[in-house]
Amino acid sequence: MSFREMLAERLFGDLIRRRVAQAVKAVDDRWWAQIGGGPGTQDRPWHEARGELDNALEAWRTNPLAFRIVALASDFVIGRGIEVHSTVPWVQELVTAFWNHPLNRLPMRLHRWCEELTRSGELFLVLSTNPGDGLSYVREVPAAHIDRIETAPGDLERELRYHEVASGREGDLEGRWWPGPGAADALQVPQLMLHYAINRPVGALRGQGDLAPILPWLKRYKEWLEDRVRINRYKSAFLWQVTIKSAGPGVLERKRAQYLRPPAPGSVIVTDELEEWKAVQPAIEAADASPDGRAMRLMVAAGAGIPLHFLAEGESANRATAREMGRPTYRHYARRRQEFCEMLLDLCTWVVRRAQARGRGELGGEYGLGWNVRRGT
Repeated sequence: MSFREMLAERLFGDLIRRRVAQAVKAVDDRWWAQIGGGPGTQDRPWHEARGELDNALEAWRTNPLAFRIVALASDFVIGRGIEVHSTVPWVQELVTAFWNHPLNRLPMRLHRWCEELTRSGELFLVLSTNPGDGLSYVREVPAAHIDRIETAPGDLERELRYHEVASGREGDLEGRWWPGPGAADALQVPQLMLHYAINRPVGALRGQGDLAPILPWLKRYKEWLEDRVRINRYKSAFLWQVTIKSAGPGVLERKRAQYLRPPAPGSVIVTDELEEWKAVQPAIEAADASPDGRAMRLMVAAGAGIPLHFLAEGESANRATAREMGRPTYRHYARRRQEFCEMLLDLCTWVVRRAQARGRGELGGEYGLGWNVRRGT
């Protein structure tokens, strides 16, 4: 140790160690993030929620039942379309411009938003507002990319900001924070994220998709069906067993080379008494497993809140029972439609308020905007 090092250690050793510890902690904390739902919430750990979101998306892409369940929700909730109108002229003009702008085209987005809500249970929308004319443009962020939600102390419903995980682009290791509607400058920030959730328990921040309860049964039914197809395929499979009597040296090798390719169906095989052909089939007995398949389909239908005849199983009900079984389903879709319409009203309210903050329209509260919703059947 040099004289300078000895002097620095004697005079400033404790200060240097404290500063180094603080710097190491700051760098170390930079690469760690909380994976739980946060203290005082009913949310699951983030790694479990992320796995469920990935599984729901994969099921929608590969499982016909999951795809149909999501499509049914979109068909009944959106119907022939939903439109937001206002009795206030300048508000109606602004909403029409926002709704039909080429960068928004909301009529084309509604089905996609409803399907995302059904799959993920959440929808994260980003409003980017033009400072010149006050018009906003909307984009979506997948729920699987938002790993943290920061709320006001003691108020879980006032969401301040959202953290999006790293995108994988060069230099993007920490992700980014999006300001939320609970932020003090929510009307002034260039970009604002809005969060909408369904199936959200009391005290939770994150929602849950409609596919979440039935994902295990969708997987079991798919595996069961694959096994049944495999068994029935092998039941009809066979191979040829050729017996060569009194085979001399090299005879078996020549016969194996000769019969390397099995004869095609309908072929004529001519042999002498020294060669015998026999078709061998596996001894597989496939018992009737239709009750098992129906039980699993019932679990899927019950979890999705729809009757079996909604899943192309029309022989399971007649017209009278189908009408009675469809009533709870229609009520469920009506409630989801109301939630979706409330989401659109809130979105349009933020569009108008952010335009007002930039000098467009008249000043006034959000309750004097004259909203009403029109939807197709």
